Amino acid sequence: MKLMDIDNVNHHIADLGEINSLIATAEAAEPATFQLLIEAPGDASFKMSAEGASTAHSRGTDVSAGFLDSLKALAVSELRAKRETVLNELTALGVDTAVE
Repeated sequence: MKLMDIDNVNHHIADLGEINSLIATAEAAEPATFQLLIEAPGDASFKMSAEGASTAHSRGTDVSAGFLDSLKALAVSELRAKRETVLNELTALGVDTAVE
């Protein structure tokens, strides 16, 4: 293994630790804590969440518990896919990523 490969492995291991932390946080979070922010120019941005707009000067709408459940599942799925990408990159560098 080349020295540059070792640097890449260390970088991916750090990424893996961060992704695992994000997954644990997302899995433990209540769906009501999730929100979707849609950014647009000027004052057109808004959020979709359990409570809707957070202030009188912001835009937003409240959404159903089912929507928030789906949002949580989507977020966790995306994070797990990112973890798989990092594990595949580590495998390509010769790291055995099997969990014993």
